[in-house]
Amino acid sequence: MEEEAACDQGAGTSGSKTSPTRFFYGWVIVGVAATLGFLGTGFYAYSRGVFLPSLAEDLAGGSRFAIAMGFSAAAITGAAIAPFLGTLLDRHSPRRVLLVGIIVVSISYLLLAAAQSLWQYYLIVGVGMGVGMACMGGLAWHRCVISWFDHWRGRAIALAVMGASLAGIMMPPLVTALVASVGWRGGFVTFALLTLLALFPLIYFLMKDRPADIGEVRDGHAYRAAHPEDRVEIPEDLRVWTWREMLRTPALWAIALMFGSMGCVYSAVMLHLFGHLMDIGIEAGSAALILSATALFAALGKPLVGWMSDQFGARVTIWIALTTQAAALLLFATAAGYLPTLMAACLYGFGYSGMSPLRTFAVSTALGSASFAAATGVLRIVELPLVISASPLAGFIYDATGSYRIAFLVLAGLMLVACIGPFFIRAGGARERARRRQAAPG
Repeated sequence: MEEEAACDQGAGTSGSKTSPTRFFYGWVIVGVAATLGFLGTGFYAYSRGVFLPSLAEDLAGGSRFAIAMGFSAAAITGAAIAPFLGTLLDRHSPRRVLLVGIIVVSISYLLLAAAQSLWQYYLIVGVGMGVGMACMGGLAWHRCVISWFDHWRGRAIALAVMGASLAGIMMPPLVTALVASVGWRGGFVTFALLTLLALFPLIYFLMKDRPADIGEVRDGHAYRAAHPEDRVEIPEDLRVWTWREMLRTPALWAIALMFGSMGCVYSAVMLHLFGHLMDIGIEAGSAALILSATALFAALGKPLVGWMSDQFGARVTIWIALTTQAAALLLFATAAGYLPTLMAACLYGFGYSGMSPLRTFAVSTALGSASFAAATGVLRIVELPLVISASPLAGFIYDATGSYRIAFLVLAGLMLVACIGPFFIRAGGARERARRRQAAPG
């Protein structure tokens, strides 16, 4: 971190050797992160609902609750290693962690394709996918993106996470057709090959951990030279936090409430919505298009959320995201046809478009970037009770009542409770930077 801080001051030897007019490599990092989201997180998150009925039928005697528990086990594993992984990412190379994660996830997909029993499924998903997705998931590449951006951080994060949303647009119909053609086992083999052959060389050759690796600074020498007045020293941004200090900070618990709630709702909706749509009489192809609509509006909303974060800060933007998701969940609980559920899907997609970028923005604003990955890792532990409960609860409600309607109502209530959180965090963004400039001595 000392190397990053020194480089970030922008006036060292690396600055004198670098032309201020050259293309800023940070945007390449954003592109690599978006591709990771598309082929990595997107495969995992947006295909689960399509695989759920087949996995339940072949491995769990038809119980969707039992299959949902496997994904909760993966969340537990990921949360258990997240604090240690976060410290590793802050101090060492996110690129190497990503490469390890790609290998583990690829092997896990191949093993999942060969699973013959429920206990094998739990072992592969709970351990293999839990460890692999923790290593190649958002924690690592978010760490890279915030290392490269300050002034443009909200927009950079939003563009980086658009990859996962684009996957959500394309994956449901493609995976539905894939499973229909080659079965769920063949689908997982396809996932394994694409993950390994596409992502490993991309990360190996193009990912750079920090600007100092190539003689750059945050936002780029060209931007720094053109906007010297934008440089504001924020003491929190360089502070290295211990786990105990983080756990005593109200902001961390507020972030856990807000984004733990968003995360568990997102997990439950992505796992169960496809089945809910089919249960209310919508055929598989149309249900897949509705899932794609959620991702389309999530992708369209991300640039707006990024701009709002940079301009107005996190609080107002988070309130909009939470209330929009609550309204969409109420519509899912009551809608009975294709058009109403399509409208609910579009509304929900826009609401959760801010989940990932706002979480990163809020953490890096409240606790700084020096300990960003460690703080995010600690948050995984704090959020765990919420994250592991929603998907099995929705599956249990379905098994008990034959419907997901009550589950959607419960999830909508959780979104409204989470609206307490923004009162306990810093806003961040351009307005707060302007206030700090005005308050600075001299």
